[in-house]
Amino acid sequence: MKQKNAPSKGSLLISKPLIGDGFFEQSIVYLTEHNHEGSMGFALNKESLLLAQDFINDLEGKDPIVFGGPVEQDALFFLHSFDNLPGATLITNDIYFGGDFDVFQEAFRTTQKHSIEVRSPKLFLGYSGWSEGQLEREIADGTWIVVNPPLELDPLSVRKETWRKYMLDLGGNYALWANSPKDPLLN
Repeated sequence: MKQKNAPSKGSLLISKPLIGDGFFEQSIVYLTEHNHEGSMGFALNKESLLLAQDFINDLEGKDPIVFGGPVEQDALFFLHSFDNLPGATLITNDIYFGGDFDVFQEAFRTTQKHSIEVRSPKLFLGYSGWSEGQLEREIADGTWIVVNPPLELDPLSVRKETWRKYMLDLGGNYALWANSPKDPLLN
């Protein structure tokens, strides 16, 4: 299937089956930046064993930290829907990237403490980055399916199993691959 969509800020990149890349195998990446200099985004479905509660005191629940990509894996990043967070960058509609971490922590705690209806933020270790033209080459090579806004998938609600569900929804050969092991040669 020839890719028709071009990536842009706010696009989702869905890895095609058997791309042969350990980190990006069965990945859904949300692009927070895409321009002539390159691209930046976060893998949304690579949950770690770490929890947001390990980084933010007095936070209830068990919100998994996600491995956002292979770049700067020792740095913490976050996506959220807090529209009044100082320093946050609007990506699409009501999804923001970054901002003042102290204010973010307080907003996160407050929403939980008072049971305020808000989509749960996502915290990431590392990010996914591409140099100038690199992502376009990967798309041309058939590595990614590009889904442009408006999105049916909410980036803040993507979980580990979402890639498989998306492949099943695409149907055809994609549905077959969704039910296969990551490495069919080991089957």
